[in-house]
Amino acid sequence: MRLMFAAQLDGYQRRKDRTVGLRFVTQELTTNDVAQIDSQLDRFGIMYFRGEETMNKDEVEELDNIELDLYDDRKTQSQRLRNVLYRVWETQGDGDFKDFYKVETEKIINHYKTKLPDE
Repeated sequence: MRLMFAAQLDGYQRRKDRTVGLRFVTQELTTNDVAQIDSQLDRFGIMYFRGEETMNKDEVEELDNIELDLYDDRKTQSQRLRNVLYRVWETQGDGDFKDFYKVETEKIINHYKTKLPDE
């Protein structure tokens, strides 16, 4: 879904993780427009802001073609893997997670090493 509204950049906030929170104010919106905004909360997307210059067709096409598949989830694949391994460790309840993580990731690494051609 694409959201496109006239808006004014109202402020920003630097965060300690080096991200920036942006705050925009729109003109009056319909209930349907607000519902569309609500439906996009916590979703990853592209934010494009321009001044009063006219947006041309090439810019719209370029924005529509930006690949977002890598960022659909809030966590990276490595974060997801670590979280899953942590949950497995919790159910087993053995030893230190740091040791468990090293052993399990080493198993995964060795598994994929066997798939590499001999050099």
